Amino acid sequence: MNCLFFFIFLISFLLSQSPTLSFHLYFCWRFRVHIINNLSLKNLVIDCISADNDLGRHELWWGEEFTFKIGQRPIGDTRVVCNVTKFGSNHITSINVFTNGFADDHCCKTRQCYWSARDDAIYFSNNNKNWNRWYNWTSV
Repeated sequence: MNCLFFFIFLISFLLSQSPTLSFHLYFCWRFRVHIINNLSLKNLVIDCISADNDLGRHELWWGEEFTFKIGQRPIGDTRVVCNVTKFGSNHITSINVFTNGFADDHCCKTRQCYWSARDDAIYFSNNNKNWNRWYNWTSV
């Protein structure tokens, strides 16, 4: 019982001393990832997997979105990788849609990670408004 009391006291003390740590521990460990098909006249095929889960294969029509929630592991890295393909073409790319470091650096403010597949590349946003080109399509 003394160990539990000490642990609770220690965590409370640390949170009171660091607003950044407090914010990160309370607000920056659960996220929603969005993958949006913005290809013109093509379906998008995605196949996503993490160390713990196979999120399956999904075919998205133009404008459709695949969304999932994910939480960071307290120890180790949480990573989700997706193979993204323009349906009926040889354009494919493998992208890290979520890792702990990426989420901390780019998604923490909104707890949202948006990916948009477009004709020229795959873009990233954390607010679904301001987009940055992130991955190029590769031909196989």
